[in-house]
Amino acid sequence: MGFEYPYARGVAHLKSSDIRDLMKYAIDPRYISFAGGMPNNRLFPVDEVEEIYRRLPRKEKETAFQYGPTTGYPPLREAVKEYMASKGIPADSHDVMITTGSLQGIYIVSQLFLDPGDTVLAENPTFIGALTLFKSFQARTAGVPMDEHGILPERLEKAFERHPEAKFLYVIPNFHNPAGLIYSPRRRRYLLDFIRKNKLVLLEDDAYNELYFDEADRPLTRPVLSMADPDTARQIIYAGTFSKIFGPGFRLGWLVLPREVFPKAEIVKQSLDACSPNFSQVIANTFMREGYMKAYLERIRPEYRLRRDLILQAMEKHFPPGVRYVRPKGGFYVWVELPDGVPAARVLDYALENGVVFVLGKSFAPDDSLTSAFRLAYSNVDPEQIEPGIRVIGEGIRRAMARAQNPG
Repeated sequence: MGFEYPYARGVAHLKSSDIRDLMKYAIDPRYISFAGGMPNNRLFPVDEVEEIYRRLPRKEKETAFQYGPTTGYPPLREAVKEYMASKGIPADSHDVMITTGSLQGIYIVSQLFLDPGDTVLAENPTFIGALTLFKSFQARTAGVPMDEHGILPERLEKAFERHPEAKFLYVIPNFHNPAGLIYSPRRRRYLLDFIRKNKLVLLEDDAYNELYFDEADRPLTRPVLSMADPDTARQIIYAGTFSKIFGPGFRLGWLVLPREVFPKAEIVKQSLDACSPNFSQVIANTFMREGYMKAYLERIRPEYRLRRDLILQAMEKHFPPGVRYVRPKGGFYVWVELPDGVPAARVLDYALENGVVFVLGKSFAPDDSLTSAFRLAYSNVDPEQIEPGIRVIGEGIRRAMARAQNPG
């Protein structure tokens, strides 16, 4: 027998995701892609970044090329602390660590708390990157269904009864990926009551916080951490990212950690990459401090709102009765649920044959459920492509529904 690589046990749990497999279509210009949950290339602040770099003093440019502290470039950490304080995050009990993207933040938390065989409670559906990460730690993810207001309290209670050993609860309260919904204030308060009662850690992933479309909805985006009393706040870890408010290519995120947890998280971070890119951090610091971020957000919100409006209009026109979907107040996604027994995979097959791609719901399910659901990402689609793409998907749904009703 030939040579065999001595892989770790956790590698056996890794598998290719539908998103990764579908990206070959998503980057093919012959396809209209609703697959990639990414910012729109044409909206990036390229001119602003060029201006920032030109204006940087020589000494700061030199700093940008150098290694930096593991916990982050100090001026940027302070800028993020001020930003978090503006959202009501308690600075007295928590501290900020800059990470190489928010997914690294989730990795650090997993490294801190998960042993093989442990359980994570999470929404169903949930972020596929987190699902894959938890699997790599040989942890189980117990999925809890949601409604339009967030995770279902009675189902979460039952899940915890089945898994009282769960290490933490992972949630995405604002403009959920993939479900597109935003938690109601009442459901957020329930989360606090739940973790307080059950002495459970809450990992709050808030990647889309700033991408609300109407100013009236801004209060709804209040972080769960900002609503906690001092004792309960010690049970919450918050993950943020620059990917949606600056650019994912800069690979920057942050963790807001309880002070008792911070030193251990720093050791984990140091073992991963020593420090996040200092070059990106120096640029991001100026981007935040000198008003570029506020202006950029004011520019991109209407652009994403336009795409949201166009996709909803097209869905209302082309989707048959019986199809349910979220009407997002922000973010990048629409979550679609077909009638029971209608496989979304059949719709995707038809769409691919006709030059359109999206992601199946089962990709976001811890247990391969949600076979009659799918996610549409409108953020990186050109406006003029939205209606033709949705028309194809609508026809695919009609065909799949007809076949389900008449299988013969």
